[in-house]
Amino acid sequence: MLNHHPMPFCNDWERELHFEKHGYKFRAVDQFEYERMADVFMFGEQGKDTHECIRTNAPDRVRLDFGTKYFCVSRLTPKPECLRTFYPVKRTTVAYHGGLASYMQYECGRIDL
Repeated sequence: MLNHHPMPFCNDWERELHFEKHGYKFRAVDQFEYERMADVFMFGEQGKDTHECIRTNAPDRVRLDFGTKYFCVSRLTPKPECLRTFYPVKRTTVAYHGGLASYMQYECGRIDL
């Protein structure tokens, strides 16, 4: 069962900003379609190729699908949990970090936020 959030992104400004930066990468027709895609990815069931961690410093929840290379971050506190970003990771970024597992490890351990 999907647990859709009434406002998945933390606010209207963040949704619009991230749609402008990343929406075309998903061929989303508008910011609301982009937000729905991010909502399903982050708050829906975790796929078999999807890895997840909690950053202890931020605190954020991070998801990366190793098949699609979709990457999403949600802010855990203050409640309610809300989306910070959603985008497909570039191949060059994955290569720079030495593969998807290493990139995920890097993202999970980030403290420079």
